[in-house]
Amino acid sequence: MYSSKTAAIMKKQPFYKQWAVGLLSLLALLFAGTACGTTSSISGGLNDESYIVVASSSAYVGKKVFVLVDDVSAVGIVAVRPDAVTRHAKRITITPGRHTVIVRDAEGRTLFSKEIFISSRAAKTITLQ
Repeated sequence: MYSSKTAAIMKKQPFYKQWAVGLLSLLALLFAGTACGTTSSISGGLNDESYIVVASSSAYVGKKVFVLVDDVSAVGIVAVRPDAVTRHAKRITITPGRHTVIVRDAEGRTLFSKEIFISSRAAKTITLQ
């Protein structure tokens, strides 16, 4: 089955050397077969959205105001103190970019009306006077 030269070499080498050579050959084939693969990119994690938070001086704290973004729909939200914006304020989620924001009280009076720009993953605080 083997030539006499190969049989003589196999007899001279201990079993663990043959095993090590076989293992190294297998690893070399494995690395050679997988090294030429293509790269893949994974995207995800952060959403492309921004937030509006309404804060107020003492006049409207705890009262419901209505926020109208780009004349689409009014969202009712409770105004908080400026120092409680990060912890207790409810946020309105919108897309990043330029928006026209109008804030009205329950009686329909306009409290804030301005065109604003919001970056991605940013929160814009509207402070009512």
